[in-house]
Amino acid sequence: MGWRGLRITWREVLGLLIGVAICYGLFSYAVLYAPQLREAASERTQEDDSRRGGETGQRASTTPASSDEATKTVTIRVTGTTGNSFGINYGNLLSSQTDEGTLPADYKVQVRTDPSSGDYVTATAWKTTGDSKELKLQLLDNGTVVGEGSTTKDYGAAPAPQKKAVEGGGFQP
Repeated sequence: MGWRGLRITWREVLGLLIGVAICYGLFSYAVLYAPQLREAASERTQEDDSRRGGETGQRASTTPASSDEATKTVTIRVTGTTGNSFGINYGNLLSSQTDEGTLPADYKVQVRTDPSSGDYVTATAWKTTGDSKELKLQLLDNGTVVGEGSTTKDYGAAPAPQKKAVEGGGFQP
């Protein structure tokens, strides 16, 4: 049968050539720009680490995309046996962060209060030790507890109920 028996039209050949050209372009882009993309990601990671602060118990905060929006700051407080280690995931609609620390610790999250934004605050902390000591997580709005969770299980997790900020400064469940 051979080469002539395949009956490939010029359109099929053109389609194959275009496909190869697109693959070559994508591969070339990835090879040429990968170091720059890695460097930019590394710089962002370093910026995030520098914003976290030291061992003061005051941690990084998540912020909304635009500074002209009405926002409020919510404090996430993790308490328990002083010096015990824990992990936490916390944030709002636009961003979340994961951190590890020692008890007690506070975290700040800014939440947009415009009802159409759908923004909320959420947090889950977990024990990194296998003991029966209590780990407690609280969402505080101007010092008032608006949500909390706790655990005494070995390596247990303490989720706080997700809270949606509303115009006027309150929270919805």
